[in-house]
Amino acid sequence: MTKKEAYDHGYDGTLTLAEILEQFPPRPHCDEVPPQLDSFVSGVEDKKHDADSDEAECNMEPDDFMTDGEADADALASAGYGTDEDYGFYG
Repeated sequence: MTKKEAYDHGYDGTLTLAEILEQFPPRPHCDEVPPQLDSFVSGVEDKKHDADSDEAECNMEPDDFMTDGEADADALASAGYGTDEDYGFYG
């Protein structure tokens, strides 16, 4: 099993940690963890992080987002291309 395959199994949940460990029996004279095991754990952690990020984005209020026009205006104002109102002149 390649590291990519192990990562995919971790991310997709197609194998459990126990099933991964069965494929890589412990070696008594080697303290090194197989790289596939690290990849599997990384896939599991990435899946959890992605799920948490998706949930946080779904919990945002509609007012938490700017329209494209508002975002462009902010970018231009911060670059020095704002309108007089952006700089406090309302005369």
